[in-house]
Formats: sequence, C-alpha cells, structure tokens
Amino acid sequence: MQNNSFNLNHSGEDQSRQNYLYGDRNRQDDPSGSRYQQENDLSGSRSRQNGSSGSRNWENVPRGNGNRFKHEWVPYESISGTAPRGLKKPRAKRELKFWQCLVFFICMMAVWIFTNGWVYLLTGNMDLDSFAMELEFVVVSVLFVFFMKADPKEVFPLQRPRMSAVFGVLILVVAGYLAADAVTILEMFFVPHALQSIDEGLAGTYSSSLPVELFLTAFMPAVCEEALHRGVLVSGLRTSFRKRWQIILVGGVLFGVFHIYPVRWWIPGILGALMTWVILETDNIFYTSLLHFCYNGLLVVISFLASDATSQASYTASSQMVGVSLLFYGIPLPILIYTGCWLIRRSVTWTKPAFIEPGLEEKRLAQILVPTGVILLTGILFLLIR
Repeated sequence: MQNNSFNLNHSGEDQSRQNYLYGDRNRQDDPSGSRYQQENDLSGSRSRQNGSSGSRNWENVPRGNGNRFKHEWVPYESISGTAPRGLKKPRAKRELKFWQCLVFFICMMAVWIFTNGWVYLLTGNMDLDSFAMELEFVVVSVLFVFFMKADPKEVFPLQRPRMSAVFGVLILVVAGYLAADAVTILEMFFVPHALQSIDEGLAGTYSSSLPVELFLTAFMPAVCEEALHRGVLVSGLRTSFRKRWQIILVGGVLFGVFHIYPVRWWIPGILGALMTWVILETDNIFYTSLLHFCYNGLLVVISFLASDATSQASYTASSQMVGVSLLFYGIPLPILIYTGCWLIRRSVTWTKPAFIEPGLEEKRLAQILVPTGVILLTGILFLLIR
C-alpha cells in the first residue's frame, strides 16, 4: 500500500493530486477507508514529533523550540545610520570627465617640459633621465585616478589576452611601420630641413646597449604612456563624447601633440588613433601596450642595425621616390589594417564574423578598395611630376 506521509509536507494541491492518483488503490485495499485514515493520523503524529528536523509547516514545530523562530523587534531610530558589523562602507566611484583629464594632461606636460633633463644634470646619465621621465607619467596618472576617486579597474582595464587579437596587433604593427615610412618620405619631400634638424637633435640619445634601449624606449613607454593616454585620457573621452570617431580623433591628436615635434606628430597621431580604436574595441589595455612595445621595439632594432647607413642618409626625396614609396608602402596598408582589425573584432565577439560578412560586402570592400585607390592615384601623380 502507498505511504501517504509525503502529502503532509506539501501543499493542498499536491495532496489532492496524490489522493487522485492513489485513492483507487487505497480504496481497493481498504474499502472502508479506516486504514487510510489511520495511516494519515500516524504520519501526522510522526511529522509533529519530528517537525524540528525539516518540516515545512510551522505548526509542526515543537512548542519547546518556539523561541528559536521568535523575532525581537527594535525601533528603527536605534539602528538608523549604522552599518553591519564587519563590513566597510563602499567608496563611491566617480567617472572621469574629459575636461578634468585635459587639465591634468596640460599640467603634466607643463611640469614635464620644465623638469625634463634635471636628472641628467644631477647624475649625468641619459638613461636614468629617460627612466625617471617615463616613470613620472604612470605614477602621476595612478595618483590622479585615486585622487578623483575613480575606479582603477575601469580606467586601466586589463584582461587575459586572446591569441587571435595578439596576431591582429602584430599585423597592425607592420601596417604602422609601413605608414610611418610613407609619411617620413612625404616629409622628406616637403620639409627636408625641419626633418634633418629633428634627427640631429635626437642623435646620440640611443644607448650603446640594445637591451637597455629596448627597456627604456619600448617597454617603459608601453606601460607608462599607455596609462596616461589609453587609461586616463580615453576614460575621460568616453564620458564626454558619444561617437566613436570623435574619441579616436581626439585621442590620436593628443598622442601626436604629446610627442611635441611639430613635423613628426603625424606618425604618433596615426598610431595614437589606431591604439585608441583598439582600446575601445577590446576594453583591454594589454593590446595597446603590446602594440606600443612592438612598434617602438621594431624602430629601435632597425635603428641599431642601420646606424651607419642613417648617419649618411639624405633628407631630401624626389617626386619619383615619393611615388614609388607610396605604391610600395601604401598599397598593402588598407588590407593589412583591415585584417588586423578583423582579427581583433573576432576575438571579442561570441559570433565569429567572416572576413567579409554577408550583407556587408559593399561596405567592407569600400573600406579596403577606396583607400587603396586613393594611395594608388597619389603615387601615380607623384610619378608624373617632373
């Protein structure tokens, strides 16, 4: 015979369902229904005796343990303004505004201009001066974030990298180097004397040790300058500009101005805009630091390998040289940038997009072919100039 003690610990609807299912069987075993009633009475008494061991019905709790569930009410005035014991009041997080970050950036640049070279004057060590200058950027940026009571995890977002995005960043490094060469040759054609004066001013700044120079020129800026630009400044831009192209444009301009030189600000400006897009797309400062490190490291290695050739290099370029350089460096640029950006987008989306998404063929092809056509026509135009 079915044991119906289960019914006492469930709702009335469950009890009716159990009675419906097993009622005929109980009536067949005990037509008078007396045995069924006795089973319920015995089960009920057992539930009342063992109610403290898990019965859901509050009435089944023994009278002796009733005080366990009795609440003591206290006036609200006696606990208002208090916090639970052992818990700390969470600190209110603020969002950085762009005007705050811009004022901070201007003050930092002014301090850097007036204090630049002091360590060299005191110690006579150029490497130590470069280290102190880069360290200043990251220390002051972190202090600014804590002073403004912003969330460091939001200002300096750091997550575990994905391999597809790492490959995309490496492709963008190659594209950035080709773009820098093309822009340099254009500067040699239009403003050769200004370019020569900049290079002469930078002569002798490289250390004789390649590992030391990689640390100072590649690793330190990848950490310290990224904390300022892709950390503090981009956080302020996000709260003040709604359109992504505005954030990318302003971020690139500020990164170009940061490098001071009035002629060569185009190259860091382009790279700054590219790295700003990467941080907006991935929300991971690791990728921008990797791009910064690889690009600067590539320049350092090439400078050391070609130090003898660059000392005798000419700072003038003919129109034919500019045209050939644009065709050689410029034509691969759009496809390389698109491929690198596609790999980065692919790493941050659940649905892996195709290289050219269905339905967006015209838009994606225009992003590749239109810049390629402009570069091609510009190079041919320079070749036709006599």
